[in-house]
Amino acid sequence: MPLFRLPDGRDLEYEVSGPSIGHAVVFHHGMPGSAVPMPTVLDSITERGFRVITYSRAGYGASSPAPGRSVADSAADCVSLLAYLGIAKYLTVGWSTGGPHALAQAALAPESVTGVLSVASFAPFDAPGLDFVEGMGAQNVAQFSITGQGEQAVRGLVTQMAAAVRNNSPADVVASLASLFSPVDAEVLVGRFGAENAANMNHALASSDEGWVADLMALTSPWGVDITAIKAKVELWHGFEDRMVPLSHGQWLAGHLPTVTPHLQADHGHLSIAIGSLGDKLDALTYTHAVTARDHRPGPGRSDRR
Repeated sequence: MPLFRLPDGRDLEYEVSGPSIGHAVVFHHGMPGSAVPMPTVLDSITERGFRVITYSRAGYGASSPAPGRSVADSAADCVSLLAYLGIAKYLTVGWSTGGPHALAQAALAPESVTGVLSVASFAPFDAPGLDFVEGMGAQNVAQFSITGQGEQAVRGLVTQMAAAVRNNSPADVVASLASLFSPVDAEVLVGRFGAENAANMNHALASSDEGWVADLMALTSPWGVDITAIKAKVELWHGFEDRMVPLSHGQWLAGHLPTVTPHLQADHGHLSIAIGSLGDKLDALTYTHAVTARDHRPGPGRSDRR
């Protein structure tokens, strides 16, 4: 996958999928995750004529580490990438840990982000009135609770959790991290998505666990941006059966984002709410984007491999 040299000298790994002249959608991956495209997640978007940009946050895949990065820092990297690609207007999509980054990008680049699709997103760690870990599976309670013990403790736990997902089959992952998967999500993971997700995560963790450590520290620190000031329209989706990011997070965001339209789904979990349906969920944002987007003239990155 291509690399973009950021202003501070770091490399940011990315990929562009779909029609070369389609309106742009930036996809922010989960934790752990990478720029490797997953057809079960993205095909419903590209089939609608959108150009999808995926990237690996700092420390994942071939993206250079950025110790101490915040959510806003990662979003700023993505803003720089889109400027490099010559894309002036775009939608952002964030799933799971990608949700805060999609929202942060909208807050940082209000002139560029015309809409946000937030799917099973975390709320801020210090969100008033929210018990961050209530309703999470045991493994997520452990990793979010240990951050108060410092980075060394976080690294120890991430090493254990990475071993449970790196180069393991989807069935083994379900068995190792059973508390995180409701029945509807376990069914999704052992299907076609499971193999794609394994490839995505294996690439993310191929060199080190730095991206996972940085994500966990960033999520449990100040995000560095006020997401409640977002002006772009936000379509928010969250499942009642989500054991990774409990419904209470979606409810908090729905109550505090000024331009949000919430869709809370009783029959979905963390994975099932996204697989094969992101294109449908983007429909509500498409018109707003179409009437504000300008012609996208090729930027320097247009000569990179697709």
